Amino acid sequence: MVFKPGQSGNPGGRSTEKEFASALRVALNQVDTKKGRKKLLLVVEKLVDCAVDGESWAVCQVADRLDGKPAQESTLNVNNRTITELADAEIATRIEQLRAGRAGSVRGDGEASLDTSQFN
Repeated sequence: MVFKPGQSGNPGGRSTEKEFASALRVALNQVDTKKGRKKLLLVVEKLVDCAVDGESWAVCQVADRLDGKPAQESTLNVNNRTITELADAEIATRIEQLRAGRAGSVRGDGEASLDTSQFN
């Protein structure tokens, strides 16, 4: 097949379907012949039993499913100072400089590029 310039080689785009997850859903929705219940419910009950028995990994899994995983903290250093050490006014000034394009050259997308030498 020959593609013309400007024509996508994959006009349908990348598939968003995840084959393993789809197969797992099918298998978990099947009824266990010995117990007469969906396999998904059996797996969930086992997870809950392990959590109730004090298995920390199971407690974490249950909490993650109910509340979502906790946000991870990251540290950003600007001019050898962490972002938490900067005063609110300094942060606001820096944001305004970035928005105005005064903190570096402005890219074609309207965003100011940062001088990465400031970061550690």
